[in-house]
Amino acid sequence: MNTYRLEPKESERYFYQAWGRFYPSRIREIIKRETDQIMQKEKDFAEKYSDEEAKRIATEISDQVRNVLKSTNETALIPRHKVIVQSVVGEKAGQGLKITSKSLWHSEYDNSATYTYETDNRFCTVMVFGYYCE
Repeated sequence: MNTYRLEPKESERYFYQAWGRFYPSRIREIIKRETDQIMQKEKDFAEKYSDEEAKRIATEISDQVRNVLKSTNETALIPRHKVIVQSVVGEKAGQGLKITSKSLWHSEYDNSATYTYETDNRFCTVMVFGYYCE
């Protein structure tokens, strides 16, 4: 049952500050581990770019990161947070690229983490957003 609380109860605040906050550094380690693992096994994609393969790899990375963050071991890192994972996979061909996002959130309880994997001709940027919700 939803209590429609927008922040932890007063009695939970100490514990929230101590262990329940969305720490980008912890989340970034998980993103890096999972992204590196998937991108390194995609040897065919590293040699020849395909938009269909890029779409498949981006989906696989997003699903894998989300599943790891929702697993019982990792959930303790960010309890009561809705996790949104977005990934972009593309080809580097001398162009510039800037990826941005915009959201309305509570600066004390919500946060995000980003990791970019790069090779000479490919890139993958993974963004994870954690929104506190009861």
